[in-house]
Amino acid sequence: MEDFLSDSSITEIMVNGPDNIFIEKAGKISKTNVSFPDEKRLKTVIDRIVSQVGRHIDESSPIVDARLKDGSRVNAVIRPVSLKIP
Repeated sequence: MEDFLSDSSITEIMVNGPDNIFIEKAGKISKTNVSFPDEKRLKTVIDRIVSQVGRHIDESSPIVDARLKDGSRVNAVIRPVSLKIP
């Protein structure tokens, strides 16, 4: 993920579960070969990202839409709203 975040030509990173990570580059979306080891690790990364802006995500608050300090937008949806992400 760090490589994607540091690549200024990538305009969007889409994570649809631990094994379905897509990037948008030059207006084209492509699936990557990158994956998380499991859903627990993915949830940990989501928690770390949203906590940077004082937000949290859990079953009682399963949707976060926020701006990070660098201006990037993050949108995360977990169970029970999403069936693919923990």
